Amino acid sequence: MATGHPQAPGRPGIGSPVPRPPRVRWGRRHKVAALLVVGPLVALLIALVAMYLTTGKPITTLPGLSQGKMPHYAFSIYGVARPVGVAVTRSGERIYVTESDGAHEVRVFNRSGKQIGTLQPPKSAGGAHVPVYVAIDPLTEDVYVSDRPSRAVYIYDSQGAYRGSFTPRGDFGGRWAPLGLAFGSDGTLYVTDVSGSSHRILAFGRDGTLLRAVGGPGEFSFPNGLVVAPRGPLLATDSNHGRLVAVSDTGDILWSIGRGGAAGDLGLPRGLAIDDGPKLYVVEATSQEVKVYSLEGSGSRPPKYLGSFGVEGTANGAFAFPNGVATDTRARIYVTDRENNRVQVWSY
Repeated sequence: MATGHPQAPGRPGIGSPVPRPPRVRWGRRHKVAALLVVGPLVALLIALVAMYLTTGKPITTLPGLSQGKMPHYAFSIYGVARPVGVAVTRSGERIYVTESDGAHEVRVFNRSGKQIGTLQPPKSAGGAHVPVYVAIDPLTEDVYVSDRPSRAVYIYDSQGAYRGSFTPRGDFGGRWAPLGLAFGSDGTLYVTDVSGSSHRILAFGRDGTLLRAVGGPGEFSFPNGLVVAPRGPLLATDSNHGRLVAVSDTGDILWSIGRGGAAGDLGLPRGLAIDDGPKLYVVEATSQEVKVYSLEGSGSRPPKYLGSFGVEGTANGAFAFPNGVATDTRARIYVTDRENNRVQVWSY
């Protein structure tokens, strides 16, 4: 009598030879199908490597891979010669744009992009004039314009009339070369000074008195963009050092975002702006785009990178050395597209 368990139907018994699986024969159609699947993947990988080597952009900046919703291109404002700085009233009714070529004026546009005026440097000042950055006093709506060659900051009222030149007071240290401009909500004026070898960031009270100066020898190299975060601190692009820094009221560097190949890293940052999100916009001149970060949470740590918009080129939505950026309360972002001689308007 046989002992043990009966053999399961369809299964080989112990010691029985195990049948080999049938051999798969690859026909011409199978090979073509495989190439159709693998080929594009290899091409995509090569393209990603080439993009990183030529632009330094991480993979996450490719269209469709950004972490947050990005604005879309709306329209462009023309009629400016190599624009650099831009400032916009909160309502978006007036757009101020500095031009570094041509007539070297500040051109004023309405919300639809029609020019409605200019801000001209005072004739009494003489010498060469090149307006660089522009900022709006939140308390008076006066417009401040930095003119680095003339070593001055000019002030205009909201209607465009020239009011005079800003005069620093206190232990200022003599001549300066003002560049970046920004206002705090309390009316504190922040100016980057790029004179000499020790570039610095200066803070002035309402009467022009110097409140503090930040920056020792070699600490900053051509700081450009300035903006005050909603819950502090002051943010600045230390352009030639390739970083964004957060500066406390005592002058300490709280955090920085520097050069690198990771998503959100920088190369040559220029203009800065903050919307009501609050989201931070950083113009990146080397990769020809605007990087976007979330400022939600504490200002004591770096913001979260959300994504970017813009590519290199001359078409709508493409940049050729962008520099300045501003926002309004109508979900619009304004970017000076310097070498394309225009201001691009983006919107959500």
